[in-house]
Amino acid sequence: MKKYGLLFALLFTFHLSVNSQSKVTTADSITSYLERIVKENNLPGMNFTYVSDDGWHHDFSVGLTDVEKEIPLTTENTFFSGSIGKTYAATIIFQLIDEQKLAYNQLFKSYFPEIDWLSKLPNIDEITIEMLLTHSSGLPRYVLLPEIWNQLHENPDKVWNYEDRLSVIFDKEPIHEAGKGFAYSDTNYILLGMLIEKLTNKPYYELIQETILTPYELSSTYPSLQRDMPNLAVGYSKMPKSFMVPNKTVTDGFYIFNPQFEWTGGGFASTVSDLAQWATIYYTGKLFSDLALKRIQNYSPEDFKNGKPMVYSMGSFVFNTPHGIAYGHSGFMPGFNSIFMYYPELKIGAAIQSNCDYVESKIRLHDLMNQLIGIVKSN
Repeated sequence: MKKYGLLFALLFTFHLSVNSQSKVTTADSITSYLERIVKENNLPGMNFTYVSDDGWHHDFSVGLTDVEKEIPLTTENTFFSGSIGKTYAATIIFQLIDEQKLAYNQLFKSYFPEIDWLSKLPNIDEITIEMLLTHSSGLPRYVLLPEIWNQLHENPDKVWNYEDRLSVIFDKEPIHEAGKGFAYSDTNYILLGMLIEKLTNKPYYELIQETILTPYELSSTYPSLQRDMPNLAVGYSKMPKSFMVPNKTVTDGFYIFNPQFEWTGGGFASTVSDLAQWATIYYTGKLFSDLALKRIQNYSPEDFKNGKPMVYSMGSFVFNTPHGIAYGHSGFMPGFNSIFMYYPELKIGAAIQSNCDYVESKIRLHDLMNQLIGIVKSN
């Protein structure tokens, strides 16, 4: 009897072992899917984090940070997050409006009577704060002009001031009349940065550190103030030849030029975990009023009638997804692509980072995000 009892125990243990080994977890499914995406699209690497409604963050990393040296990418690597950084600037503007130090319908130029060169900007006499936040000012996009890129390559360590950035659009034709169209432009957020420093009497990055990064323990989010950023992943680029960007945008820990030129148009590098946590903080309105949050979330069902996957609201995109309406922003810097999104129905914030700037030519990041969140839901 003892022999049969021992045999039964062994068989039972083996059965449990087989079952536990054959069970596919959410983490397994996500990792497998990311590995397939990276391999099929010939991408160097990709990081993904989602923050569940209990506050836990779940981090994933696949591929390489340095393809030539075969160094694995990790979730400790930082990436430039590009235009996602606009949400930090928008946060401070919302706070200033909440404190009645600013109003949406006020003219931007009225705050700077002492700066003569502002009059050279197109539409400047009619541009309001709301137009800057919603990209309806008609201002041309300074970062795409060859004068900027020539300077970046001629003097990669250049420290940029307000006028350096904006002078390339002096006396240019506006994209459209102020307030009568939409044209996404980083220039809008450079002006908002000027306004933030004027009204708070503090350097922008010092204010972000005090108001957001330190209180919310985003300790792996860094101002883009120098070429050597902490734990920066190696970025890979396939930008058009006219931009003169090398295939490898990070060498020996140094970025190809000073990212400080981006400033309030983006201006940060972070880990994927910090980025996903910031999505949850921003889109649940922890730092500003419910009225400000409603402006971020403002959209009409009519916006999506023609199959549009997303529309721009105020300081954010609104996405029509299989998991309900979501809010988010994408970001680009030479060598890097990122997106962060928040799904209110699921109470999930998430972020994707890739250390190449051509991932969107292979797969749309918001579609990839929806697939990954679908895996989270199904498990």
